[in-house]
Amino acid sequence: MIQYAIKKIGVKWILTTMSSIFAIVGVVIGLFTFFLFPTEAAVGLGFGAKVLAFLIFIILYTIIMVLGILIIVGLYNKLCNSLGTITFSVEAKEEEE
Repeated sequence: MIQYAIKKIGVKWILTTMSSIFAIVGVVIGLFTFFLFPTEAAVGLGFGAKVLAFLIFIILYTIIMVLGILIIVGLYNKLCNSLGTITFSVEAKEEEE
């Protein structure tokens, strides 16, 4: 059984992959919030205002979520040497015929 320790998490991966994932989640949440099942605040908006609110929501949701993840990753990278790392064990699996 081999054990691996995560000593550092790359920031570039967070900025590229996670921001894309959060943008997609923001689109889904925004569609439900502003178009499919509008909230009380979104009911009175015209179509243009809904589209603008939808786009602003996606941008702000993505920025806030990525900043939160960056803070967590930064804290992990700083503290992992003194408090310990995340470890996981891997063992080879025999192929079944």
